Amino acid sequence: MTVSQLTSQIERVLKSGLPPVVWVKGEISNVNLHRVSGHLYFTLKDKDACVDCVMFKSEASRLKFRPEDGHEMIVTGRVGVYAQKGRYQIYASQLQPLGKGALELAFQQLRAKLEAEGLFRPERRKPLPKYPTSVALVTSRQTAALQDMLKVLRRYSWLRICIYHVPVQGDGSAEQIAAALKCLNDGCEKIGGVDVILLARGGGSLEDLWEFNEEIVARAIVASRIPVITGIGHEIDTSIADLVADYFAHTPTEAAQVVVGAWRNAKELVDSSRSRIRTLLRHLIEGAKHRLGAIERHEVFRRPTDRINSLRQLLDDRQRALRSGVDDLFSDAESRLMRLATRLSERHPRHRAALIRQQLNSTEVRLRRASEHRVRELGQKLQLIEGHLKALSVDEVLKRGYTITTRKKDGAIVRSASGVKTGETIVTRTGDGAIESVVEDAKQPRLF
Repeated sequence: MTVSQLTSQIERVLKSGLPPVVWVKGEISNVNLHRVSGHLYFTLKDKDACVDCVMFKSEASRLKFRPEDGHEMIVTGRVGVYAQKGRYQIYASQLQPLGKGALELAFQQLRAKLEAEGLFRPERRKPLPKYPTSVALVTSRQTAALQDMLKVLRRYSWLRICIYHVPVQGDGSAEQIAAALKCLNDGCEKIGGVDVILLARGGGSLEDLWEFNEEIVARAIVASRIPVITGIGHEIDTSIADLVADYFAHTPTEAAQVVVGAWRNAKELVDSSRSRIRTLLRHLIEGAKHRLGAIERHEVFRRPTDRINSLRQLLDDRQRALRSGVDDLFSDAESRLMRLATRLSERHPRHRAALIRQQLNSTEVRLRRASEHRVRELGQKLQLIEGHLKALSVDEVLKRGYTITTRKKDGAIVRSASGVKTGETIVTRTGDGAIESVVEDAKQPRLF
């Protein structure tokens, strides 16, 4: 038989010997989501064996979680032969994590991802308006949560309540919720601008509330410029939407109460403010009356001509002071002109020439005195140098007892005994004359 015939027979044997659907438990590894085809490839193994698995795009796209190496899984599918490689593999239709459900695993994975991005930080949350007047409810018209919120909000007749209907359960609901949040932020024509958004629904299982754990809803809440308050499920339920919301209420009723929290005490606040304003105005009016009475009793109003006469006297005083000041200014200006004329006369060229001539004469006298003083100093230095040179002259040295010996024939100074020969005549100069001698033994002079 051919290779194809053998492979077909092996596949028939496998199909006849195995049930059409198998559940296989093991650890997955080598997880690879093909970017082009969208198929998911992985290996299922235990300590003794392994088998290749493939999950086609249609089934892989429905997974709520992201399979990763090391996860313990129950793989549901059928066993078949991959003829091109000559091996058998499991064609998976479902993946079920061991130890925790698929939705719980998907929840933990998305929570870790968004927390790493800092989307749960308190400082990222937008402040809620204290006195909102326009509230948008993003929920389904068929839910009890809507009635619970309306029961609270309708107590405040001035509130403008807008309902944006969206499905809160089932496939595609997450996309519609995200679209509703975007529409409200972009200024939806049907609703208009709002101050705060309430995203709510009643309780249910994790599967029922799953649309509020989708990443697209979390991203839409984070991107919203309008503050978002969530009230999803019961008190024990916590969704990804709750974690990224600007305020997380445990129930829809609590979410509505948070919106109108400041409005509940508004009447008492207005009454107390009215009372404070009334008291303040009473004090202001009484104070104004007292000041007006004091003004009426003032001297000015009782004798107005006294004020006029006082001002006339002040005007006369100012006029006299002004006249005196002008006279002082003229006198001062005249004095300055006189001083200036004197200085100009002193700076006439004749006076300038005489001053320069006087300065030249004074400079000449100082130079002559300085030169004479310098000549005297140099003469004293010369005399001192002359005395030193005379003291160092040969005659003076000889007078102090020293002698100089020279050879008579050439006048060379004898500096050592080896400089003369036997029978040679030498001349010894003293301070008062000269002595001639004949060398008898240059090396060993006789003592006796």
